[in-house]
Amino acid sequence: MDTQFQELDSLQRTLNHAIDTFRKELIAANLPALSSQATEPHPLDDNNYLAPTRLYEARRLAIASIVQLKNLLQYPFEKASEDAYAVYDRACVDVMISTGLADCLGKAPDRKKGLHVDDLQKELDMDGRKLTIVLRYLCTQGWVRETQEGVFALNRIGNELLEGSLGRGRLGSPYVPELAGTLVKWLQHPEWKYSDSVLHTPVQIVHKTDLSCFDWVKTRPDLFPYLSEAMRAAGNAYIRGLLTDYPWGSLEGQTIVDCGGGTGAMSIALAKTFPSLRFIIQDLPETLTLAKAQPQCRKGDDYHYLFRHVLHDWPDDDATKILTRTAEAAGPKSKIFIMETVSIPGIIDTSEASGGDDAALNALNALNNVTYEPVSPPPFIPANLGAASKHREGLVIQLLSLFNAQGRTLADWKRLAESSGLKLVKVYSMRADMSVIECALPAQKTCEVC
Repeated sequence: MDTQFQELDSLQRTLNHAIDTFRKELIAANLPALSSQATEPHPLDDNNYLAPTRLYEARRLAIASIVQLKNLLQYPFEKASEDAYAVYDRACVDVMISTGLADCLGKAPDRKKGLHVDDLQKELDMDGRKLTIVLRYLCTQGWVRETQEGVFALNRIGNELLEGSLGRGRLGSPYVPELAGTLVKWLQHPEWKYSDSVLHTPVQIVHKTDLSCFDWVKTRPDLFPYLSEAMRAAGNAYIRGLLTDYPWGSLEGQTIVDCGGGTGAMSIALAKTFPSLRFIIQDLPETLTLAKAQPQCRKGDDYHYLFRHVLHDWPDDDATKILTRTAEAAGPKSKIFIMETVSIPGIIDTSEASGGDDAALNALNALNNVTYEPVSPPPFIPANLGAASKHREGLVIQLLSLFNAQGRTLADWKRLAESSGLKLVKVYSMRADMSVIECALPAQKTCEVC
């Protein structure tokens, strides 16, 4: 490899290998080729479909490589200009959803051809000239395409903006642009900038309240449907990976206490897949009322404890209290499962000491499609796979804005477990946006990362 073009050559090699592997795995799985212009979702778009390990990792490597190449090749001023206009990314998507524009395109007599802006103007009572500008901007994001001058059609990913889709539910979270807009003011707030309190967040600034996000939402029942749908979408998007990539079957006949389990979505999904498991949902009284459950206290060896997307809402002191109480209730054979994102620093290795890109690409080839194991990134790809992990990092910054929450690294989770009287036993990577962190009382084995 010519060292003069080492970065360019390495990224090109990684991208080519990832795409070749992706193509081979599509064929091996009897899946159709991808098309951005397809009118129907691809099987990979279904959240109930779990991609084989090599296919899943090849896709992530390809996305990471593409954006790293973009960062390398793009003029810096063009990047700055893109970010100057990025506020319109979400605004134009909101136009698609809130005005019925997406659903109108989804009902076009000929989905491949689409609809002319004159027809959209008549149907939606909106200025076709202005809609043209919005839609052409959305073309640059891949949501739609212009099939003829002034005629627009939904691309395949545009199906996620249609009524009933998980993507639309995820985008329905209200006030996110307002919270993002106050980020600078909050980070520099003279009294709050070093606080980790849930009472010192952008929520209090935007809504002029002294209440925490949770308590403020209770005063706004009109927001419940939007928030519920957004949480449902986020929870269901990667459910198949969570069900598959941890050996839940090894707990046959045992009981899992789903702490902060809401209305029981995770427990219900696990129970359908592993009918021998038993579940108890524990949550706040108002949530349990929705689930029509009875409060129960469960202690001892007969129970395992599950926290899914709970502890990230709390600073270390409060999270320690929660886990300490759980440790007090647990028996020597109990397992404590923490389903959360494990943040990975975005460090880029530019050396050949790790074996170069050959080692990572050989590791991709060696994946067995039985047990999921993420590949280590090749040189010039961030350790967290960069753009392929943007949805995870986006969740962390949104939780920071809502709850002063934090993204914890593996070392952070280990420290939190130990300060709560627990031992981090093993971390299971998932084909999902989170991992399963298995903890237990200290008598059990040492930490292992899978």
